[in-house]
Amino acid sequence: MFCNNCGKEIDDKAVVCPHCGVAQKALEQTEKKPVNGLGIAGFVLSLLSLWLSVYFCIASIIGLVLSAIGYAKREKHSLNGLALAGLIISIVTLVIWGIVWLAVGSVIIGM
Repeated sequence: MFCNNCGKEIDDKAVVCPHCGVAQKALEQTEKKPVNGLGIAGFVLSLLSLWLSVYFCIASIIGLVLSAIGYAKREKHSLNGLALAGLIISIVTLVIWGIVWLAVGSVIIGM
């Protein structure tokens, strides 16, 4: 590693630079963030809603809400990609099943 002050090469474990005497900053440890449980739950429900929405559109709506809340709290949590994926899948699922329900409704009304 190199000294923060003078830039000369020093030992990786050095606390003080032997050349200029300036204390070296300790390596910053990464902060562990809690897992984004709402994002994960939203993702799982959005996957289930691909099949369950035929009968109950509520799974898509709940998955959308949980994913949106999980995505909104992404700064404080890890595994945020699942919240975003759940959000996208829920929106796509709601659109698909909305189109299917409209098509079925128009066929029934047309009879």
